[in-house]
Amino acid sequence: MTQLSTKQSEVDLIIIGAGAAGLSLLLALDAANFAGKIVVLESKQGPQNDKMWSFWHVTEAVRSSERGNNLPAYIEAILTHKWQNWSLSADGSEYLMHDTLFQYCCLRSESLSALALERTAAKENLHIRFDTHVGSITAAGSAAIVTTHTEQLLAKQVVDTRPPPLQSQHEGLIQCFYGEEIMCEADIFQPSTVKLMHQLSHSELGIEFIYILPFSTKHALVEFTCFSLVPIAASVLKARLTDALYKVVKQHPYTVQRTECAALPMYLVNQNSQHQKPAIIYAGIAGGAMRASTGYSFIGSQKWAKQSAHDLIKTGTISVNTPIPAIYQMMDKLMLSVLRDDMKVGITIFVQLFKTVPAQRFVRFMSEKATFIDFICIIWAMPKKPFLRALFRRVRVNIKDG
Repeated sequence: MTQLSTKQSEVDLIIIGAGAAGLSLLLALDAANFAGKIVVLESKQGPQNDKMWSFWHVTEAVRSSERGNNLPAYIEAILTHKWQNWSLSADGSEYLMHDTLFQYCCLRSESLSALALERTAAKENLHIRFDTHVGSITAAGSAAIVTTHTEQLLAKQVVDTRPPPLQSQHEGLIQCFYGEEIMCEADIFQPSTVKLMHQLSHSELGIEFIYILPFSTKHALVEFTCFSLVPIAASVLKARLTDALYKVVKQHPYTVQRTECAALPMYLVNQNSQHQKPAIIYAGIAGGAMRASTGYSFIGSQKWAKQSAHDLIKTGTISVNTPIPAIYQMMDKLMLSVLRDDMKVGITIFVQLFKTVPAQRFVRFMSEKATFIDFICIIWAMPKKPFLRALFRRVRVNIKDG
C-alpha cells in the first residue's frame, strides 16, 4: 500500500525522507517481519533517478565472515554495476588498484525506491507517502507529533533522515560535485575500471578531480568533484564539468541522460548529540552515517538500519547509535585538519595511498573494516610532517579546552 487513511493518525514509526537511510530502515524492518505500522513521509512527488550511491562490497568468497557481511541480499540483488578495478591519476601518472574479493559497486536511487514500493504494496502495515511536506516535529510525552501540510500524525517514534543544512563554521571541508550521466556515439570509456580521482589537482577551488563510473564503452556517469572550504555554485561546477567532458569524450557527440549535483559536509555531523528527546532521532547524514573524509555513507546506513530494526523489535524503540566508529572519526578529523592547512598536500596523500597501500587494506579502511595492521599501514603511507603538526595542534586544543 502507498496511501494511509486520513482518519488514521496513530502509527508506530514515522520515517521522514525516502532516501538511502529512510528506505534502508523500512526494508530492514520488513525483512525482520516488524508488525507495527510504519509511514514514510517524502516531500518529492515520486521516486527520483537523481542519485547514484557507491561503495565497496565483498564477494561471496568472504561473505561468511562478520567482517565481510555488509549488505543484505535484497540490496545486493538490485545493484546497478560492479567493478574490480579503480584508479587515481595525477600529474600525468595513473595508479591502479585491483581486487576480486572487494568490488566497487553502485546503486541507483530509483532502484531502491522501486524495491521499497514493491514491498509496501504487499504489506498492510507499510506506507510511503510522496508529496508530503513536514512542517514540524514535536515531542508529546513519550511519543512525537508530526505535522504535515494536511494533517497531524502521532507516532511512538520518529526517525528524521533529512540532510542538515551546511554549517558556515566548521572544522572540515565541503564536497561539491556536478555530474552528468552520458551516452556517447563512440567507444570512449574503459568499462572495467572506475576512475575514482581522475586528473587529481589543486586549484583556486580546492582539491578537484573527475569521477567516472563507466557502465560500458559508450555509457558513463562523469562528475566534476571539488573538496573546498566553502560551497561552490552549481553553475561553476557545471562549467568545470563541461570543460572536463570536452577532454574526456574528445569532441565525439554525446547525449545527457540525467544530472546530479550536491554539496556534502566533510566534517563530523551528529544531530542526536544536540537533543534529549528519545521519541525523535536523526539518521543518515544528520545521524552521523557519512565518513567525513570521504563522503561515503551507504554502507553506514545499512549497518545502522540493521541495528535499528533489531532494537525496535527487541525493545520497542530505536536507540541512538553512531554508524561510524570513533577511531575513524578521529582519523577523519586529523585528515581534514591537514587538508585545511594545505590543500596541495592532499594530492600527495591520495597518491601515496594508491602507490603504497594494497587494495584490500585500502578498501577495509574506506569501509570501516580495517584491522590494526591496516591502520598502521595507512598511517605509515601518510606524509609525516603535516600530520604531526595537525596532531600536536589538536592535542593543544584538547588540553586547552579540558
